[in-house]
Amino acid sequence: MGHTMKWGTLPPKRPCLWLSQLLVLTGLFHFCSGITPKSVTKRVKETVMLSCDYNTSTEELTSLRIYWQKDSKMVLAILPGKVQVWPEYENRTITDMNDNPRIVILALRLSDSGTYTCVIQKPDLKGAYKLEHLTSVRLMIRADFPVPTINDLGNPSPNIRRLTCSTSGGFPRPHLYWLENGEELNATNTTLSQDPETKLYMISSELDFNMTSNHSFLCLVKYGDLTVSQTFYWQESKPTPSANQHLTWTIIIPVSAFGISVIIAVILTCLTCRNAAIRRQRRENEVEMESYSQS
Repeated sequence: MGHTMKWGTLPPKRPCLWLSQLLVLTGLFHFCSGITPKSVTKRVKETVMLSCDYNTSTEELTSLRIYWQKDSKMVLAILPGKVQVWPEYENRTITDMNDNPRIVILALRLSDSGTYTCVIQKPDLKGAYKLEHLTSVRLMIRADFPVPTINDLGNPSPNIRRLTCSTSGGFPRPHLYWLENGEELNATNTTLSQDPETKLYMISSELDFNMTSNHSFLCLVKYGDLTVSQTFYWQESKPTPSANQHLTWTIIIPVSAFGISVIIAVILTCLTCRNAAIRRQRRENEVEMESYSQS
């Protein structure tokens, strides 16, 4: 990372006056130049490296004064052999003093969004420091909501099912909608909260629906110009035979089989008796014929 810089404080000689003059100088530069600073987009908790865009040598670095500020607030100041970091950036800002001075900001927050300006001063032959270089970069911090999670909360009442949809960790302020076939549904118990430290939002909402038909629900979360969504499908279940229905069929089937067997037995018995009667009648007829012949 180039030279190792020691942590210290600004020289006690009128530091507030120096800083006020520096901020005014920076503001005048941008007002007069009309140059739009380049931009960098990062997400919350990521890391960003901001460069002064100033090529220098190791020897020159030892004599330069380098200041970083965000909008109208100081970030850090690098004086020969000393570095001061302002409280909001302590323990998460690193200086990289190579041939192109830059800073690295860790664990980005939403509050880090803004225009960062690097001001470099160089001593002249008389030892007075004058503006040598100035550049700005606009840092934009995004906080995207993850895809919502839909959970089934069960049955609050017969034939009614309850769902909950939630997501967290995003910015700006979100709005949650339940949709079916493109039409917005009436949600219940919608809650929205914001972390006081990170300023990130959490949102959740519940939906009750009738279980007796098929459904396709879309949980849509909109924040700024962006959206995230999740879909939930419900398939109506077919009724299953009850225990009594099983018992009825269990009883009917054996009874029906028994009845058929009885009917078949009766028919067979009748046929047997009828055949026997026919045979008996034939024998009687034969006996009568023989008696008639003999007489």
